[in-house]
Amino acid sequence: MDDSIVAGVVVPFVVATVCIAICLAFSQKKDAQLSARSPGSMSYKWGYFLGYSGLMTAVAGVAGGLAMPRIGFYPAWAPFVVVYALAFGVASYGVLMRRRWGWIFHIPLSMNMGLWAFNSVYFFNRWKELGTDS
Repeated sequence: MDDSIVAGVVVPFVVATVCIAICLAFSQKKDAQLSARSPGSMSYKWGYFLGYSGLMTAVAGVAGGLAMPRIGFYPAWAPFVVVYALAFGVASYGVLMRRRWGWIFHIPLSMNMGLWAFNSVYFFNRWKELGTDS
């Protein structure tokens, strides 16, 4: 197999698959803890998955943004990438902690119209259960 295919396709696919599996495992565990702590609450597996995957994405975005100028890849965009990744990470942390402000910022920062619709419905269905304090 050509090295460029491995570096550009296979490795990112394997890394993404492992990251998704980790986020799924963490979200299942965290939701089980929520169910044990608050038996009457709605499941929050998707919220936990978004929080964990968003934090992983933010770490990768900051690392990529810091690496961009070093390798000469769009160095003028690097500060924007880092700021966006940090904002997305903070919003993802808010989602993970079951805070309304996290969802309010995470939904538009996801930049995915399909997720905007789905996450908006999910968010508003859990509005009463989500905390407002920070």
